[in-house]
Amino acid sequence: MAKQGKDRGNSSYSPVFLCGLLWFAGCTAGGQRVDEAMRADGELAARSTRAAAGYQVGCPDVLEVRIEGRTEPGGRRPVGPDGRIDLGPLGLLRVEGQTTLQIAREIAARAGVPPEWVRVRVAEYNSQQVYLFGAVTGLQRAVPYQGEETVADLLQRTGGITAGAAPAQVHLIRPRVVEGRAPLIYHVDLQAIVLDRDLSTNLRVQPFDQIYVAQTRKSSLEKCVPPVLRPIYQVICGLQCPSANRAPR
Repeated sequence: MAKQGKDRGNSSYSPVFLCGLLWFAGCTAGGQRVDEAMRADGELAARSTRAAAGYQVGCPDVLEVRIEGRTEPGGRRPVGPDGRIDLGPLGLLRVEGQTTLQIAREIAARAGVPPEWVRVRVAEYNSQQVYLFGAVTGLQRAVPYQGEETVADLLQRTGGITAGAAPAQVHLIRPRVVEGRAPLIYHVDLQAIVLDRDLSTNLRVQPFDQIYVAQTRKSSLEKCVPPVLRPIYQVICGLQCPSANRAPR
């Protein structure tokens, strides 16, 4: 009897303990399926181009200017603290708060050429940022604001979300410091946006917004599980959460 008791004491983790892990793990689609679906979306470049068309230039952005048939004042032109760019023989041009299309038209007027001969694009987005937090791919960081992208497009452009993300629990925080008011917090259901094509919460990002991607309960708990127990925990979660492997609807 004593031996049996000893065997029980050295046996694998008790059913109660394992059931506890199951309960805490929960079931969720997780971030991997949503991230893969986002990466498979081949229309991001076109949408980003449309969003960039409305971007308002500021210091210290860098513009690239091209005029058909001319070398001057082509090349990269940084926006100075006074909100202007140096166009060489065409002088200084104020560009602060203008779009690249508006800037191109002004350059064309100064150069005496048709507007379609002038191309202006933002080579470096330096003046405005958006902040990423939580279960995003890469470090939590500031990323360049490049126009009124949607939350889904911004996350796709910046590398996506982690496998441990909870895509149904994304929040956009909009600070209103200048207005002296409390921030606005919006819920974004990235899972519904990507898998179900429900775009009702796919908000357009504004400069200095903060995007927070929550973690699944499983992912949060796994960080607290001792390394020696993680293989058991992962196996249990794999058996407990078949929904994570279901094909997108």
